[in-house]
Amino acid sequence: MIKLISTVYAAAVPLGTGIEGVGPFQVVMDKAAAGTNLGTLLSNLITTITVVGSLAFVIFFTLGGLSWITAGGDKAKVSSAQTQMTQAAIGLIAMIASYFIIGIVGAVLGINILAPFATLFP
Repeated sequence: MIKLISTVYAAAVPLGTGIEGVGPFQVVMDKAAAGTNLGTLLSNLITTITVVGSLAFVIFFTLGGLSWITAGGDKAKVSSAQTQMTQAAIGLIAMIASYFIIGIVGAVLGINILAPFATLFP
């Protein structure tokens, strides 16, 4: 019988720092690599939340400004627009303050809270 397809054997494939595997479905990771991946996920999540919060501030503040402009002198609409703009600014200030609080607590405890796995798995 003639073989049309030759036999292929799996070999060790280096996939990066701390990761080795044989074949596409047998990836073995050590704890440091898992921690690094989780740390990267948390860092990306925090970055995404920050971007979404910043965009929300811009949108709500702009909509509040447009409401104020189009109020036409109606005191209730102007008050509503001012409230919306104030709440948007308070949200932005709270987001910025949380970063400062995290930095202060991290400095007191001696760890980087925004990248905890850099401390746990040096």
